[in-house]
Amino acid sequence: MRPLIALLLALSFPAAAHAAESQSWEGWIVGEPCADRLRVADCPLRHIDRPVLLLLEEGRALAFVVAEGRAVSPAEVDKAYGKKVRIQGGLHDGVLQPVKLEVLEVSGERKFFKGCL
Repeated sequence: MRPLIALLLALSFPAAAHAAESQSWEGWIVGEPCADRLRVADCPLRHIDRPVLLLLEEGRALAFVVAEGRAVSPAEVDKAYGKKVRIQGGLHDGVLQPVKLEVLEVSGERKFFKGCL
């Protein structure tokens, strides 16, 4: 019985260590040049190739890993560009290794009134 308990504890320790490394950041996904000027609104889409997470409250930006087959894909960044998001993951060598991307700001939905037609 004791070896079984020891094995379960040993297997659960890496999961607990990984959970401790994982943090959550809230900010806006913008291009790096816009983050340098702390600008969220009107950030041109031409800067989407260098996205960062802008933390306005702290006045800094975090680069994060974006790639096909990773937790955050270029398509997800495209949908979240210029919006407030929450990214969960670990920070390694100053670069955020995201595990999950959650968009907190929804775009306004346009509704048409028949009287306008």
